[in-house]
Amino acid sequence: MILSRYKVVATGSNRTRLINKLNNKNITIYNLVTFEKTTFWVNAKDYKTVKHFAEIYSVQVEIEADSGLSKALRDSLKNLPYMIAAVVCFIILLVSTNFVYNIKVEAQNDIYANKVQTLLNENKLNGVIPKNKINLKEIENLILNNVDEVSFATCYIEGFSLMVKIVANDNPKQSETKKDLTSRYDAVVTRVIVRSGTSEVAPGKVVKAGDILIGGYHIADNTPSDGEESGDRIDVNADGEVYGKVYTHKRFVIPNKNYAFVKTGKSSIKRQLGFNNLTILKSGKIPYEFFEVATTEIKLFGVLPLKVVTFEYFELKKVEIEQNTYIENLKNKFDSEFIEAMSGEAKLLSKNYEIKTVEGVKYLDIFYETEQRLDNGGHYY
Repeated sequence: MILSRYKVVATGSNRTRLINKLNNKNITIYNLVTFEKTTFWVNAKDYKTVKHFAEIYSVQVEIEADSGLSKALRDSLKNLPYMIAAVVCFIILLVSTNFVYNIKVEAQNDIYANKVQTLLNENKLNGVIPKNKINLKEIENLILNNVDEVSFATCYIEGFSLMVKIVANDNPKQSETKKDLTSRYDAVVTRVIVRSGTSEVAPGKVVKAGDILIGGYHIADNTPSDGEESGDRIDVNADGEVYGKVYTHKRFVIPNKNYAFVKTGKSSIKRQLGFNNLTILKSGKIPYEFFEVATTEIKLFGVLPLKVVTFEYFELKKVEIEQNTYIENLKNKFDSEFIEAMSGEAKLLSKNYEIKTVEGVKYLDIFYETEQRLDNGGHYY
């Protein structure tokens, strides 16, 4: 049985003499092809003889490929880190079946779920817990005895998770605390719409962030609908909309030499294998000096506490660009970011760019004038 073969590439003027000599020595040759080079397969055990006669006839030979046992060994060595990681993962998996790695609290209301989660954390029911240390009935009683709003609780283990499901008595009532509407920005007021409360500002007034725009009250005017004496202050929920002009200024330093990073078209994929929070197989060294990276994470939690992270690195090349081009790119980049960050109600009224040099340093100043809603929403709970 042939365990392994080598594909040999031979170059030189005496290739034919070499092949004839190997035939005379009863060296079995497979798939002989001769053109500009001569290629053939031989049994791995005969390669030493091929090498010996090649030196005698001044023929250069090298192994281009292999098959059989040697290939299997080479592939095994190539994948050895993954094989080791798989074995380590399997061993850890056998041990890990005796633990839970997280607690999932399910409830119709997040407030109650957070209360239960805090209670469990205070009683050291978090992180990695041995399954033989978990008393499901005790946990249920702990929740029922300490969280008044919970009327029913059930606990069970599912895979590597401790599942806690609770049913609450009633939904929490919203606080009826009355508040004023205050400004989120420094601005100049342009429009005021009051639905409830008393306006503290008018168009043209300059306000600072935190200033009251609409007060949570109104003054009785002694009409029958008020039911109060004239001049009495009556607390109400402030409600309305206030708009104003907001001015934004950003400054950027312009370096003497300017660079951009462009993709070269090369990329490299690396993977990292983790078990719970432990990294079993690291992704290795980053292959490029300048790069962009796209990360994809696959969690097998619930089936196995495994995490596979794939990093795709894209090589970047540092290229010097003209200063004017750099400035235009900077403008476009910040314009896009600024407009994307604007709320749906905001309007861009104007923008202005200024380039100045101060003590030998060149700056780009960008000014934006926008109209935005200034108030902080109108409802507090």
